[in-house]
Amino acid sequence: MPARFPDTTFEQQEAEPHIEYDTSLTDQFVEKTGEEYPWAIATDYVLKSRRYVYDMEAEIENINFVAEHTSLPLPKIVASWEQGTRFLAIEERLEGESLDKALPNLARGDVKRIGEQVGEYLRQLKNNTSPLMEMLDGRPVVDRRLFKPLPDSYWRGYSGCATDAELRLNLSLAIDDNVDLNTMHRFMAKMPSALPFTFSHSDVHEENVMVKDGNFVGLLNWGLAGFYPSWWEFVNSCELLSDYFPAELGDENALEWFTIYYAIRERPMEPKTIAMLKEYLNRGPNVTGLAKTKSPAEI
Repeated sequence: MPARFPDTTFEQQEAEPHIEYDTSLTDQFVEKTGEEYPWAIATDYVLKSRRYVYDMEAEIENINFVAEHTSLPLPKIVASWEQGTRFLAIEERLEGESLDKALPNLARGDVKRIGEQVGEYLRQLKNNTSPLMEMLDGRPVVDRRLFKPLPDSYWRGYSGCATDAELRLNLSLAIDDNVDLNTMHRFMAKMPSALPFTFSHSDVHEENVMVKDGNFVGLLNWGLAGFYPSWWEFVNSCELLSDYFPAELGDENALEWFTIYYAIRERPMEPKTIAMLKEYLNRGPNVTGLAKTKSPAEI
């Protein structure tokens, strides 16, 4: 299933050039598995190679933090280094396969159990809070599904967040040209409280969830993790699993609010967006119009 809120900034980005490894040097490079150029080394390790970017370092820091504060099964980083313009890391390979590959062979009960297991671990993450919305090293959070990069010509930029008011102000920057000022203020005022900011993986989808024998065995790709709004992990997690998360993680009001926010940001002129926003603003407080989790495309 596609991400609930796709990162549309990738559509404008230049793809990373393809890199060919000289496999004649070793017979251990046996599998190329994705756009970040991870390679399986024999059966126990994975080599990741990417142009040097911040989130490769952040992933290592985040994994160490999560290992210290939760019992979540994690890929252990064996070694990491810079080589020219690239950053490389070797990590232990988790057993099993990604949920998207395993899904055809899983029963509905298996998916429910996996969702519950993932949710329990995410609940452990949520016990770690911060007065600021930030990465572990103090940088602003990097998930562009929350803060879509603004045009280079824009005269304002995102700033740090310590309060709901500051988060509303930041989020409004990406939509203030899409609706009139009064409508924007009314809509932003209905944003559910984001406090306390909680540590979130921020990329829980089928390709990052590892399973074996119908059970959850670990989460991959921790480069986006950081302290986000308390509702962000639930809102941003894949639909397939989020219905089975524990009640402490669920927030249907936040999901509906962000679904409408995303539509305003990405498709402001579509009739569905206009009708959805109008109905939402005319409705009484704290009443959700979503009977269950839906993707923006379904609304």
